[in-house]
Amino acid sequence: MTVADSAIADVEPRGVARVAGRVVAIQVEPSDAPPAFTVRLEDATGRIDAVFMGRRDVPGIAPGVELRLEGRVCATESLPRLYNPRYELIPAS
Repeated sequence: MTVADSAIADVEPRGVARVAGRVVAIQVEPSDAPPAFTVRLEDATGRIDAVFMGRRDVPGIAPGVELRLEGRVCATESLPRLYNPRYELIPAS
C-alpha cells in the first residue's frame, strides 16, 4: 500500500505525515553544539522543517533538491517539524 503525499498545510500535530517539496534552506549547527542538520521544505501550500539529529550532513540534500519526507509531526511555535524523518530524493524531471 502506498501512502499519498499530503499538502504541507494539511499536516496535523502528532500525526504521521508524508510530504514532498523543494528544499529552500538548510542549517547546520556549529561544531561546538550538538550535531543537527535542519532542512526547510516548501510546497505550494506551506513550509515544514525536518531535523536530522546527530548529523551535520545528509548526502544528496541541498537547497533546490526535490525531497519526500515521512514522519511524526511535532507542533512548534513557528513551523511544523519532523525529527529524524524517512527521506527520499525525488529525481529531477
